[in-house]
Amino acid sequence: MSSLLYLKSLFVGSGIVGLGLYLYKNTVPTEEEIVSQFSPEVRQKYYQEKKFRDASEQDNKLYQLIQSNAQSSRPAWMLSDTVEPACVIRERDRANWSARALNKAQISAQNRMIEERDRLRQIEKDEEEKSRRRWYHVW
Repeated sequence: MSSLLYLKSLFVGSGIVGLGLYLYKNTVPTEEEIVSQFSPEVRQKYYQEKKFRDASEQDNKLYQLIQSNAQSSRPAWMLSDTVEPACVIRERDRANWSARALNKAQISAQNRMIEERDRLRQIEKDEEEKSRRRWYHVW
């Protein structure tokens, strides 16, 4: 009885996995199908960015370095000091970007404060002028 139960569960499990694979292959579009649905401008931009990503110099240097390490007897994690790994470069760029963004945010906040101060000064100046006017002057 238990062997029959195991066979049934194996058959049903295989059917579920098979159905999942079948649906995945027939419903998920490939990259080319997705790109073909883009507008011509977006498609051109996509191909330009893809070309740029493929031609990334630091990543290619890292890839070549890993290939040379694979052929040598050194462990894979011992990289040469001549090329920085791409992840280190990206982290440094991310830190520089966040510092620049923070500086831009600080500058824009200071500019908003200056504009608000000038607006308040103008309001004070207008109120002072109104108070200086004589109340009996009509014109």
